[in-house]
Amino acid sequence: MPPRILIVDDSPLIRNILRTRFEAEPGWKVSGEAANGQEGIEKAQTVHPNLILLDLAMPIMNGLDAARALHKLMPTVPLIMFTSFLTGNLQSEALAVGICKVLEKSGPLTDLIACVRTLFKDAA
Repeated sequence: MPPRILIVDDSPLIRNILRTRFEAEPGWKVSGEAANGQEGIEKAQTVHPNLILLDLAMPIMNGLDAARALHKLMPTVPLIMFTSFLTGNLQSEALAVGICKVLEKSGPLTDLIACVRTLFKDAA
């Protein structure tokens, strides 16, 4: 069964770019998308992803609050925060709620792909 990825980001454009890029990788599948943290938690419980990618700034529930809940529900599923608002405080806050990696949206997409690839290898 291919690794399943859940994308949680309030931007339809970002979700589309990420879905297209992830599904270009052999054996990867985007099993769902959500536009906010609350929707992401609900979707995660139905699609059972192997990895969840979270934005930070979203309406209804932000990525940190969603990560806190997701980590309790699915402690073995890696969480990556993909954000435009990277600060030193965010790094430590993210790690404290169960996020394993924080990456900037302004960085190269290849960094995100490499991170996901490493997490899938480590889980295999």
